[in-house]
Amino acid sequence: MNIFNYIFYRMYKSTSKVNDLFPEIATIIFLSALFFLNIATILLFFGISVENVGLNGIYLIITIILGFNLYYFLKNDKYKMIIDKYDSLKNKKIVDILIFAYPFMSFFLCFKLLKMSNNQIAITLTGLLLVEVYSYYNPKNKQK
Repeated sequence: MNIFNYIFYRMYKSTSKVNDLFPEIATIIFLSALFFLNIATILLFFGISVENVGLNGIYLIITIILGFNLYYFLKNDKYKMIIDKYDSLKNKKIVDILIFAYPFMSFFLCFKLLKMSNNQIAITLTGLLLVEVYSYYNPKNKQK
């Protein structure tokens, strides 16, 4: 199992429940944002400040991540092959739980390293959780 593809698949399934118009693009953008957040967390952990990287460096990192993900998933409609492949496989509950927790942990670690208050972190993570809960309980999903 390619974990990169499986993370995309699980996020796509969640995104497609609340986004009817190009859920693959929304998933790619969200996945790219999470990867950038992970890189920012690593830089913060090692004491590398935003000033050291520079605004152009940040733009370059974001462009590379987004460009790579767009190319990887959209070239030859690879995202469709990934979805078809994992739709036919049995879900792995432990891996699914880890993937569900991945965005929460990414935001939490980055925000903690940015020394944000616990209230701000809780509000942000609650908003993310509400989107996940909405996608899970969305009435239009019951018809499918």
